Amino acid sequence: MSTSTTATPPPPPFDDPSIVTNPLDCPPLRWGLIGCGRVSNDFTQALKHVPSASVVACAARSEDNAKSFAQKHGIPKYYGSYDDLLKDDEVDIVYVGNMHAFRRSIGEKCLLANKHTLLEKPFTCTVKDAQYLINLAREKNLFLMEGMWTRFFPAVEQARLLQKKIGEVVSVSSDFNFNASDSDTYPTSVLYNHSLGGGASFYVAPYPAAMATLFFEGRTPDCIKVVGQFDELTGVDLQGAVALSFPSTSDDDTQKEEGTPKLLGAGVASVSFGMLCESVEETVVIGTKGRMTICSPCHCPTQVRATIKEKGQRGQSAYELVYDFPLPADTDEIIAAGGYIYPNSAGFCYEAAAVARCIASGKTEAPQYTLQDTLLNMTIIEEIRTQLGVKPIES
Repeated sequence: MSTSTTATPPPPPFDDPSIVTNPLDCPPLRWGLIGCGRVSNDFTQALKHVPSASVVACAARSEDNAKSFAQKHGIPKYYGSYDDLLKDDEVDIVYVGNMHAFRRSIGEKCLLANKHTLLEKPFTCTVKDAQYLINLAREKNLFLMEGMWTRFFPAVEQARLLQKKIGEVVSVSSDFNFNASDSDTYPTSVLYNHSLGGGASFYVAPYPAAMATLFFEGRTPDCIKVVGQFDELTGVDLQGAVALSFPSTSDDDTQKEEGTPKLLGAGVASVSFGMLCESVEETVVIGTKGRMTICSPCHCPTQVRATIKEKGQRGQSAYELVYDFPLPADTDEIIAAGGYIYPNSAGFCYEAAAVARCIASGKTEAPQYTLQDTLLNMTIIEEIRTQLGVKPIES
């Protein structure tokens, strides 16, 4: 981590005892993988940065695919059946990286097999299914989490602390758009397959939506307005823009900042997502005392900047803070296995290590992204799909 500033020296990074100094320190944890596709490839590569983590088994619908994946990554056991992996006593936790439409059914299998479970986003395809899995995990006292890796990057952890310095947050804007045609063919790619959970609202929107709710402390919006493009041929949404309004946290006028009309905690957010173009991809958080930017690519960032306003001077900044958190360098083992498919995928290591710390300490959810956060995010995604005219996916 490196820091630069102008005018005023910054506080030390992570001046909060709740954030670990070395984000890769964690107790041992034995992982099993369900799904051997692109995201599972990158997650497995990133686990090689966590010394105490091990992948002991992988499973795919085809035993040949599982075998090929295992040989590529040096995984000792492979299965052509998800059920066989779930019977493996050496697997402590299952990472589920298969198609969106099967998250509910596979998540249920994992929990019924008494396995801690990390489900890639989207967690499920409906709020109802999300609540079902959460209830089941709580009933069985198992760790369960949606794989919102963004929340675990050191740059985002730092942004959460910097929020104190920019005052009451009044506005958040977050965008994530990529050009799917760079890697996937329309209309045959899984990205456009409605029955398997295709569409921008499932593949892209969870990231900026989760960034917006982070800085309003997980509160439920009181208004959601969505515009965008729906593709009639495939039945999926291609892009959208969302306006969110968050209510005040208090009706007590004495808690307002002196001289300001704003209700404490009230604010707005704008979210842009899509699969038609490549956007700047930044999250900008504006408060009463300054603003900060989680820099591109903000769904997997390595830098955060904060500009503190000069008190009483419109348009004048007092100082700027810049924090850099470089990703771990690729090891020979990672290079030999072909590297990563997606940008900054080494950052999966932060999420994996945090999960291990949670499980070792008896937690059944992660404070950086709670199950209530998942329900809130799923509620927003479901509303986006409804307003854009996307038909629900039957579980």
